[in-house]
Amino acid sequence: MKIKLYGGLRQKAGVAEREVSGATLREVLEEMCAENTALRTAIFAADVLAPHVRVMINGRDSELADGLETHLSPADQIAVFPPIAGG
Repeated sequence: MKIKLYGGLRQKAGVAEREVSGATLREVLEEMCAENTALRTAIFAADVLAPHVRVMINGRDSELADGLETHLSPADQIAVFPPIAGG
């Protein structure tokens, strides 16, 4: 499935999007971060999503489903957004 990265996450990954596989959101994100410690640190805080990181699955916040344990299908599109501040 396709994962799109935005903001500083895109810079840490070195790509705007990537194809990965996995049965759950956790598996997909783990695969994406497997060889990139900087990206892993930006997305995860211990074993959970870092504060303020938002992951959307087909345009819907993953927290409205089962969070990292959300089951995915190959056709799902995932977007990962870094913390955004402003005022």
